[in-house]
Amino acid sequence: MMHPPGIGDLGRVFRTSAGLAAHLRAFQRQQEEERLRRDRRQDAQGDEAELMDFAMVMVSASEMETFRVELDSYDTATIAALQENERNLMQARERLDELFAKAHVLPDGRRVFKTEDGLRVFDEHGQELSDTTIHPTEIDDKRPRWETARDAIDQYEALTQEREAILTYQQKLDAARERIDAGEISREEFDELRDELKTAMPEAVRAQAPELASEIAMDTDLAIEDDMIPSSFTPASIPGLTR
Repeated sequence: MMHPPGIGDLGRVFRTSAGLAAHLRAFQRQQEEERLRRDRRQDAQGDEAELMDFAMVMVSASEMETFRVELDSYDTATIAALQENERNLMQARERLDELFAKAHVLPDGRRVFKTEDGLRVFDEHGQELSDTTIHPTEIDDKRPRWETARDAIDQYEALTQEREAILTYQQKLDAARERIDAGEISREEFDELRDELKTAMPEAVRAQAPELASEIAMDTDLAIEDDMIPSSFTPASIPGLTR
């Protein structure tokens, strides 16, 4: 015959039930926290996957063809800029040769010029000379003055650097064409390549493509920083110059 539980037995049953309930609540909290952590990991992985997917998206054939047309336009403007630079450079060099031919020449072969006020003397490299080397009165007033020679030297230097910039940009165009001709290219690389060619375009090339200049300017104005403004040119020796 079964006996009804006594007072002590009821207490044990109650304590056991309460303990099980507490354990159940703790287990449920643990499960919920684990679910939240799992959801956060999945969200992070999803965001990263979206970025990776964007980077790996291949560019369409129509976009590649449009880019090739842009490259052709850049090439045409670059060639025109090189031709104009060559003409200007030739004229600047002829002007310098003319001035050097009329300049006073030191025993060591340097061409020297006195200033308009007749108080100082500079050589063809922009170096001021002391009176012990040559006094301004030793230079005939009919000789070209330093200010004229300095402007001609600066112009030649500027055109020389302009030509180097155009040639460097032409190399970038060639490299870009080789890259897209090589095959598939990711969206990220494609966008970076197009942006670089727009921002790196020299002013001499932009001037040859006014229809491109306005479009490129709209894309690059906000990206231009003060430290990208070129510094002024200073007189320097001119390697390879015909004296």
